[in-house]
Amino acid sequence: MGENTFNNVLFLIGELPTPLIIMAFAVSMRKIPPRYGENTGYNTRRSRKSEEAWNYAQTAYGRYATIAFAVTSLLTFVVGLTALLMNFGETAGFVTFMAITLAQVAVLVGVIIVIERQLERNFDEDGKPRGE
Repeated sequence: MGENTFNNVLFLIGELPTPLIIMAFAVSMRKIPPRYGENTGYNTRRSRKSEEAWNYAQTAYGRYATIAFAVTSLLTFVVGLTALLMNFGETAGFVTFMAITLAQVAVLVGVIIVIERQLERNFDEDGKPRGE
């Protein structure tokens, strides 16, 4: 195994667990959401306003993050496998590694933005559902 191949294997091993772990966490939140007031789960100022807002945020995070990080995991694997098969050099492998990292962070931030906007739209400043 050449040095480039070894580096690309390390890049893939380093990148793939992140979206898989986040996806597993999201799936577990869908099945067993954290209870209101716990320090785990989707825990933001807006989600803590009320038990209704909390439950909504946990379910929404579980749903969106599961889908987003399933896709992200697949893309991470495909890009990593491409780097491995094309035998990217050290620089190209590192640039690919950084691009994947930035994409994973962007997906996470995107999920958070979507949920925060939904909380803002569906709940008032006291955490009560709008329209009640």
